[in-house]
Amino acid sequence: MIVAGCTKVDDTYKNANAPQVNFSGNAYEYLQSQPGVFDSLLKAVARIPGLADSLKTKDITLFAPNNRSFALAFYNVNQARLDSIPVMPPLDINSVDPAVLDSTLCKYLIRGKIKSGDLTTSLSDGRDAESIKYDYQMNLKLLFTGANGYVGGGPTLINFSDRNGSIFTRYWVTTKTSTIDITANNAVINLLESGHDFGFGNTFIRAANRR
Repeated sequence: MIVAGCTKVDDTYKNANAPQVNFSGNAYEYLQSQPGVFDSLLKAVARIPGLADSLKTKDITLFAPNNRSFALAFYNVNQARLDSIPVMPPLDINSVDPAVLDSTLCKYLIRGKIKSGDLTTSLSDGRDAESIKYDYQMNLKLLFTGANGYVGGGPTLINFSDRNGSIFTRYWVTTKTSTIDITANNAVINLLESGHDFGFGNTFIRAANRR
């Protein structure tokens, strides 16, 4: 069990390097430039007043869930609804409570532009960061992957965690990135792995299915 107030520092963080891709446009335009990948995210954003403007103008760090992440999330939401008594009708992006969608989406938009290099001096428990709305606490931690049998010799990625309001990591829900440090005019964009369950699993299921 690790408490987020410890002062342990991992020296390997000092040597972290990550590829950078420069995109000439804002974060919203980047999502639009990837047809078939972020359509669900854009559809969800369109339901929340002001969120598209945040993606266009605010300095943010975006952790972008793809279409499959939304498909997984709503599959799990609707399985739970089928198992409820009485059975609840299915939900999708267009019908889920906008307040639930808003609070969930905002977890993926972090205040300020944070690159992987900014995490090299973080504690071994990572760096806490606030969402652009609601000041919700998320956690960013460098992940050093292996390559050719060499531990830490692969690409540097980021573990992105929903802290669930706890300082204890055992209560956190963590997902990994597949690509990091895409630089847009107003944002640093990190792409989440395709197996990520939008809303961090049970947290979203419970919120979406609250009667």
